[in-house]
Amino acid sequence: MTSSFGQRLKAARLMAGLSMDSLVAKMGNSISKQAISKYENGLMSPDSKIVLALADALSVKPDYFFSKSDLALEAINFRKKASLGKKEIESFKARVKDELERYVELESFLPAEAPVSLKLPNKPIGSLDDVEAAALQIRDLWHIGREGPIAYVVDLLEEHGIKVLELDAPDGFDGLSGRVESAPFIVLNKDSPSDRKRLTALHEFAHLCLSFKPSVNEAELEKLCHSFGGSFLLPRDVLIKELGTKRSDISFVELRNLKIQYGISMQAIMYRAKQHGIVSEYAYEIFSKAISAKGWRKHEPVDYPIQEIPQRFSQLLHRAISEELISMSKGAYLANKSIEELRQERLPQDAVTHP
Repeated sequence: MTSSFGQRLKAARLMAGLSMDSLVAKMGNSISKQAISKYENGLMSPDSKIVLALADALSVKPDYFFSKSDLALEAINFRKKASLGKKEIESFKARVKDELERYVELESFLPAEAPVSLKLPNKPIGSLDDVEAAALQIRDLWHIGREGPIAYVVDLLEEHGIKVLELDAPDGFDGLSGRVESAPFIVLNKDSPSDRKRLTALHEFAHLCLSFKPSVNEAELEKLCHSFGGSFLLPRDVLIKELGTKRSDISFVELRNLKIQYGISMQAIMYRAKQHGIVSEYAYEIFSKAISAKGWRKHEPVDYPIQEIPQRFSQLLHRAISEELISMSKGAYLANKSIEELRQERLPQDAVTHP
């Protein structure tokens, strides 16, 4: 049976995207592939010198190998492009697991919070109309109104008990969600623009928290989850109020203004307009070709002005340090930062450090 050290070593190697042979090469052949295999399988223990060398090669702190946490991730939903290889997927999932282990360990140092009641509609979803109704019902249950823009989607999800992480992600990563110790979590691409993060977060929320009819196949499920994000950000009645019931064309100026107001991409707005018959399939195709020709598929020419950044982990971390529930060193480990980086983070922005 693998030891705790062996499990952590393998996880660190997967996070780094290295095979055993690659790790041996990175360490200058100072240890053998057989030795690494024995370490990972708990058949041999390295001395302190080897532990330090492994930590350096894998870009982790030596403490990482001795953490007792080994969480099981459940109900993983990993949306990806076909170009994303098996090794990249394994590496990314290992990084997600590591981040969640740090998150859960941090929570263990703080007083237990009352469980958040995640109020959700009960009716299984099977159509666009069901999606629209569910989006409005959740807006009602969460007391955020049926018409107004939602400034911060990530904050809203964190307030309702969902752990939200953002990581540097490989090309081709769309989104990931699942459960850890029965608690829902969502992972976003750190480099995505805010409007994409918002829609992705709500898409993953739909996967996690809504129920769908058994007749819905995988392709239909993805479309319904995407539609839920658009419905939640820009409800149908608001969409019609802003654009009218029938249009031959919608200008980029109108789309830009709606994006800035509601935090939903121009492409998603046009998709919703097509879904509800405001524009024709032909008009939507012309728009899509124009977007592609201008290179706006991934990054549109105007940004949503509010940055979507998860805050809860940082809030808990600095509270735990301030209340002396954890040391600065432990905080640095949990945040995966150096002690100096963490100290600088805790200084007022206009403070001047002195030698």
